[in-house]
Amino acid sequence: MEPSSPNITSLSLPVVSIQPTFTEVVQEVEEGIIPSEQIWVSCYKTNEPSAHAKFSVELDERDRDLVLFTPIKGSNEGQTKITRTGNNFSVSCEGLGIPPTRVLSAVQEYRDTERCIPTRPQSITAFDISPDMTRFAAGFNDGSVNTYPISPLKSTSGSVLQSQAIDVTQNKTPSRPHLSAVGGLTFLPSSQVLLTSGNDFSLTILSADLPNSPNKPSARVHPARTLRSHTRPISATAVIGAGRNIVSASLDGSVKLWDVPSGEVIFSIRTQSQVTSMVVADRISTPPDGEDNTPSATETRDPREIPEVKDKILICGLKNGRLEILDLGLRKSVYLSPAPKVESPLNTVIYDSVHHILSTGSDKGLVSVYDSRSLDTPLTSFSRLEAGVNDLAFVDGKEGESRVYIAVASGDGLPFVASVVPEGPMVAAELVGVDCDAVRHIRARRTVEGRTEIWTASDDCVIRRYVY
Repeated sequence: MEPSSPNITSLSLPVVSIQPTFTEVVQEVEEGIIPSEQIWVSCYKTNEPSAHAKFSVELDERDRDLVLFTPIKGSNEGQTKITRTGNNFSVSCEGLGIPPTRVLSAVQEYRDTERCIPTRPQSITAFDISPDMTRFAAGFNDGSVNTYPISPLKSTSGSVLQSQAIDVTQNKTPSRPHLSAVGGLTFLPSSQVLLTSGNDFSLTILSADLPNSPNKPSARVHPARTLRSHTRPISATAVIGAGRNIVSASLDGSVKLWDVPSGEVIFSIRTQSQVTSMVVADRISTPPDGEDNTPSATETRDPREIPEVKDKILICGLKNGRLEILDLGLRKSVYLSPAPKVESPLNTVIYDSVHHILSTGSDKGLVSVYDSRSLDTPLTSFSRLEAGVNDLAFVDGKEGESRVYIAVASGDGLPFVASVVPEGPMVAAELVGVDCDAVRHIRARRTVEGRTEIWTASDDCVIRRYVY
């Protein structure tokens, strides 16, 4: 009988939800456009009654520069409070023991009106941001991929609170590289090329050029390469080095290393179960099985395989809820985690080599955090309202800070940032703006200016950009 994971207590984190348009209300009251307006706040905690409150947003009678949040009589049994410092807002709920929690609104919202049709928005099935932060790409159910420019941020100082609405309908480079839903998008390091994958079992190499002129879509671009060998939808991809070699994982239970110039498979590795997520990493110094599994320097390798490949591993999340590590240098599986008590596909897996932290998110809403040098038992696990976890991203904290933060994209439309190590887990921030639509994708980036940004893509077909 295979070993199973020990019973690890999963912590249930509280939820703070606030009216998605609350910053617009605050700004309109502040500017005197409206005298007052009501907003709502809801707080939830597992096995406890939820707390709901309404607040009147209005200017103070004496200090007309001060915006007050006054609870509506009879609507605040949970003793909920909204506090403001500059343009930062937080919500606490004494009745549920929820400390002041930051509520963060998007600074930009990107909409393509050909896709964001209010009555039938087209879900974004794949999303990525270029390494140089000049563009982003979105994939859709019909097999199409659009590349859009990223607009400069307006000043985050002063009293501007409302999200900047950006219409990118006429400012994109369209393509249709797949016959059915796009499953994944990954920018190559140059930011000029996209690796796409689809439910049609294929991968493509696609130009990520931006439109030649603003407000005029470019002509449709076509793939420079189409790679075929998988027999089921492709679930994850990774780029090795500059992109001559790429890796793909599929629901056919295989991982393949490709030579992009020739479009051929260099080698394949079978996995224990269908692969639902994957991340590439440098070989862990101490393998989980304790053996010295370093490839021989004299071993003959395919000349199409770049040197970096032999030092890489793939950490795969499987449909049966287990983790499997594949060593590309050895071309074999070197680790399989214990079977979980409850099987649930691992929708996402991320790895932070600096802190030796690995994290997974499951279809049943469980986020597990591991020390990558000891994967049999998680350091901690948590969930919120049992909503499925669709995507995870590590978020940089303040310079010099030792805490590890993870942004979570969930199926309930309530994305958030959790502090997980060394203290926690606890909710560090709620990402506000989505109205009940599932959030499918989340990315976090540290800009050249030292700013930390979080980007989300959700089923309302809106791309949201937050400054954390």
